[in-house]
Amino acid sequence: MPVLGPGPGARLLRTAARAAAARTALLVLANIASTAAQLALPAVLGRTVDSLTGHDDFVPWLLCCAALVAVYVSTEALSDWTAGVVQARSALLLRRIATRRLLDAGPYGGGATRSGGFAALLLESAAAASAGTNAAVWLGFSAAPAVVSMCALWWTDLWVGAVFTCGLPVAAWCLKTFATDSSRLVTRYLADQSEISERLTEALGGARTIAASDTAAREQERILRPLPNLRRSGEALWRLQGRTVARSTVLFPLVQIAVIATAGLALAQGRITPGQMLAAAEYAAMGTGLGMSMMFLGQLARARSGAERLGTVTDLEPMRYGPPESPDGHPDVPSPVPSPAPGARVELRGVRVCRAGRQALDGVGLTVEPGRVTALVGRSGAGKSTVTALLGRLLDPDHGDVLLDGVPIARLPKDVLRHQVAFAFERPRLFGQDVAEAVAAAPGVPHRDVVHAARLARAESFIDRLPAGYATPLGDAALSGGEIQRLGLARAFVRPARLLLLDDATSSLDMATEHEIDQALAAGRAGTTRVIVAHRVSSAARADRVVWLENGQVRAVGTHRELWRQAEYRAVFQPAAATSAVPGTRGAAG
Repeated sequence: MPVLGPGPGARLLRTAARAAAARTALLVLANIASTAAQLALPAVLGRTVDSLTGHDDFVPWLLCCAALVAVYVSTEALSDWTAGVVQARSALLLRRIATRRLLDAGPYGGGATRSGGFAALLLESAAAASAGTNAAVWLGFSAAPAVVSMCALWWTDLWVGAVFTCGLPVAAWCLKTFATDSSRLVTRYLADQSEISERLTEALGGARTIAASDTAAREQERILRPLPNLRRSGEALWRLQGRTVARSTVLFPLVQIAVIATAGLALAQGRITPGQMLAAAEYAAMGTGLGMSMMFLGQLARARSGAERLGTVTDLEPMRYGPPESPDGHPDVPSPVPSPAPGARVELRGVRVCRAGRQALDGVGLTVEPGRVTALVGRSGAGKSTVTALLGRLLDPDHGDVLLDGVPIARLPKDVLRHQVAFAFERPRLFGQDVAEAVAAAPGVPHRDVVHAARLARAESFIDRLPAGYATPLGDAALSGGEIQRLGLARAFVRPARLLLLDDATSSLDMATEHEIDQALAAGRAGTTRVIVAHRVSSAARADRVVWLENGQVRAVGTHRELWRQAEYRAVFQPAAATSAVPGTRGAAG
């Protein structure tokens, strides 16, 4: 079975092996000593028997047997300990590589990998792949007894060696069949297992919807639908192992019996000694022991299958950034840096984006002026969130350019870009031990900045009512949707970004709170460029300029008052919001 070759799975196995090179070398040395002791023991035991039957001094040979046993036991223990360390560190390395590559690919680059599937990859596929180095070492050493046994039997007696050699093709055939079929079945088994994990994760994320719609039985059926396939794959794997063991149970004892019988005949004819007869029996049993080789082949097949599945993530193309800012004394490495002005100027030039076979944006050209508030308006699917993702480089266009202060955004160093741009989302995910860490979102942020950001987001009032205020663990903070959204806003406000992107980030707030946050931002973050995905008339009315998107294109650009004269623009908003708002001046609907 070819273990290494082209492809992301093979590269991962090689990476894990190189990272564990020192400990793998120790594992190899331990196995060399262990195998050598194991293979030498029958010969020494035979000499001990011959010394006893020949009335020679058997004590040195007996002591040699004891020494070989001690070496074998101690090196086996060392081998097991080293293998455990190698596997644990390999699993950690593979999980770090997969996680880093998924994050580097961006939220859209890794969008094909669902959260449940990725969790299954980290837990199951990485664990399987991490055993590859150990399995390869052990498989290599499991072949040594057959080779050495054949040589020892040929050395003992030509006929004994010939009989044993005739049985080796049977062992090779059993091993080849098991290796080929088990690799295919393990791959299928892991795929079915991952599918169940993905569906279960999706159901847990929508537990409230399932309970409200009383569809638990249907969801249970959907989650477990791949279970019959999983069962068939598992049963096929067990049947394969059973057939292989059955063949080995029948065929290999026959080889051993033939070797022992031939050795007995040689003993009777005086060609070999009783000790050599004992050694021949031991070597015959050792050389035909398929069980260990079959087990290591199964581990290797599972490791390769796990690595190939993990490779679907590690082979994702990462987003490329410009080089870090040039250190002093190295002016030959230029690094584009945006203007130091308070607000950023962002441009889209002829941008096209295709997602899931659909043209999300088609030839969009747009300029966001520095220090202004721009609202993106349009029906669902018009491309608003896609434009926002492009402006903050969560997504790269398939065609066209995105520029920040005249610099192509893809040429900016990652740390520069992320300090220039801040995001707030409709459904923010909070991370950290407590509320303060969730708002800070990065180490080293002063507490006063966290408090100031919470004040801007109008979150300070409910934070003060929490059991431990800012130190309240997130798990103990019972937060409403609007409160979570305000913490997400505070996280975006905590650092002085020059471009603030609000992707429907106030949808769960009442209009009064939204208006208060807008006024606080205007006072506390003067000059910051803001782009708002607006679904409310009030949000669009407070913007300096409105970009009206339709079917992935810019239909019109202007003030809210100008666009409101068009009936189709008014129809973009919900009827209730449209009739309750007074269009015209900024803040009229707030």
